[in-house]
Amino acid sequence: MDKDAEFKAEQRKIYLQTGLVLAFALLLVINTVGLLAGAVFYNEFCVINTRAGLERFNPLQAKLAAGRRNKGWQDVAIVSRFGYVLKGTYLPSPTPSNRTVVFLHGITASRLMGLWYADLYLDEGYNVLLYDARAHGESGGSAATWGFYEKYDLDQWIDWLQERQPYGVIGVQGVSMGAATALEHAGLNQSSRRVSFYVADSAYSDLEELLTQQIGATIPGYSSLWVKALLKYSSAAAYLDSRFYYHEVSPLRAVSHVTTPILYLHGEADALVPVAMCSQLFAATQGRSEMHTFPGVGHAMAIFTQKAEYRRLLHDFLQKTEND
Repeated sequence: MDKDAEFKAEQRKIYLQTGLVLAFALLLVINTVGLLAGAVFYNEFCVINTRAGLERFNPLQAKLAAGRRNKGWQDVAIVSRFGYVLKGTYLPSPTPSNRTVVFLHGITASRLMGLWYADLYLDEGYNVLLYDARAHGESGGSAATWGFYEKYDLDQWIDWLQERQPYGVIGVQGVSMGAATALEHAGLNQSSRRVSFYVADSAYSDLEELLTQQIGATIPGYSSLWVKALLKYSSAAAYLDSRFYYHEVSPLRAVSHVTTPILYLHGEADALVPVAMCSQLFAATQGRSEMHTFPGVGHAMAIFTQKAEYRRLLHDFLQKTEND
């Protein structure tokens, strides 16, 4: 090979090596920026704001205090298998009962939210257990996982109830994130059947799909590929910090083999969780289920705007469940 050919071959080798180094550096920069952006989104979504805005529940503090004084409402606590303390309040029925409903609140709320719903069950002769989800209210935990770890925490509260009432009837109602948690738990419950029924108000069917829709609606003009890339990086940040991926939270997948009775409730004007997600869940559920939507009602607002109808639907569902 002449010197000119050797020189050109050496140049090509240098160009190739330089190109590989630049490509690696570019990928490193892109992934670093992506992980940083994903970590910011994860912190906003799962960590920073979970205890924000709780002052909106302050008017309910007086009702909780009065219940403790006059109605035998008891503050209770358990230690999650994941190492943090979960705080709750047990509301016994005015007439002794072995039937209990566990209420699960939504994101950035607390067990006080359950006081808006408690009378619906107390009037039906049920005890009510309210508790603060992980990273909410007075409970411990560093981050919300939108149903992933929360379903295991719920399962421990079921343990607690069964220790108190070994042959009691247990139901679960959740709202928004609480509803998704309930449906995730329904998958765990399929083999044990410890929970007799679920009520899911404003549940999302799949966390990644919900986030994709919400980001797209919040930041119009961005491509779906950009949104999906951000979520992948954010999901990686969630795994690094809390050991869960967003795609693992899929109530739709959970209910696809669930036969426990489920009542689905959803506002048709819900701007946070599309009512179409409720239809997806209802269609996928294997066992007895009912779906009722409320025209013109926003996210988790039916308890305020349609309380009489809400109460009737719940009463009818409970009656059918008790007669199964």
